[in-house]
Amino acid sequence: MKNSLLFVLALAVSLLMAEGAMRLAGFHPREARINKFFVSGSDTTWSVPDPELGWINKEGISRSLEGDHDLMTFWSFSRRATRADAALPAETSTPVMIVGGSNAQSYGVRDEEGFAYLLSQRYPNMWFENFGTGGYSTVQALLLAKRAYEQFYTGTKPKLILLAFDDAHTLRNVADQSWIYAISDAEGRYVAPPHYRLRGEKMIFRPFETIGYWPLEGRSAAVTAVHNVWLQSVAYNSAKEAIPVTREVVKELADFAKSKGIMFAAVVLDDRGHVSEAVFKDQPFPHHDCSGLERTAPQEYLLKEGAHPNAKLHQHLAECIGAWLDSEILPQLQK
Repeated sequence: MKNSLLFVLALAVSLLMAEGAMRLAGFHPREARINKFFVSGSDTTWSVPDPELGWINKEGISRSLEGDHDLMTFWSFSRRATRADAALPAETSTPVMIVGGSNAQSYGVRDEEGFAYLLSQRYPNMWFENFGTGGYSTVQALLLAKRAYEQFYTGTKPKLILLAFDDAHTLRNVADQSWIYAISDAEGRYVAPPHYRLRGEKMIFRPFETIGYWPLEGRSAAVTAVHNVWLQSVAYNSAKEAIPVTREVVKELADFAKSKGIMFAAVVLDDRGHVSEAVFKDQPFPHHDCSGLERTAPQEYLLKEGAHPNAKLHQHLAECIGAWLDSEILPQLQK
């Protein structure tokens, strides 16, 4: 009994010393930090939780946290506005489904300034629906495309699925720790979006999950530090899988479109990490790179926070995509 008490006392003292050392070194207990985009009940909240996808665009009008704090209109089924009203165009219009992340969503600019809205004006006989959603990976875009095909396009099906790709999607597709630390739910807990991992050459799908707090993490710097090490070095240390997984996910989206008799194409909107060539090299479907200005002239083409395209860059993207549609895509759609 005496030895047991001494062991417990020594362990308690050791833990207290470790906690003190961690705090002296600048570590702190975990604080609940809610992602600024997901704060519930705010006019800047553009999303609502979704058990499969993690989140989707919230129907209604939201105010941007960036740029001039412009209003952004979202319609039912997670769509950003691409025309004056949500009424569906005539059945003679060619339906195009756009999927992607926040650049596709056109976060931070007015409805009529987004590239998808501009494309809708450029091609009055085409029916553009923009399912771009802030924070999405290619995996989430794939899942939403499948859902939209079954549940939104109940009558006329899309003729073209256009993936709007950003280099940040590669790390999101494998839920790397660098992305995990950037997102949290309404209670400040980290979340892992639906993603894939490699086991040998096999793709393993992991559904959306909330990463709960460890016991005492809110009070102990030591426990917080150990949890962070676990997340960073073990559970979500997956950056090395990002490119091969992304190539396979894009292929899965292309195969899905092909299985439904739909044309698939991809356009690169943002590639600050210079990864798009590795993702799309030798891919059999049409793809086009409209990125570059976000790297060479960010002060001129990005919102003042430096994260998302401004109206001028969206204008460039619409013109770049439009020229590509004219030369390569529309001739195939019209066959």
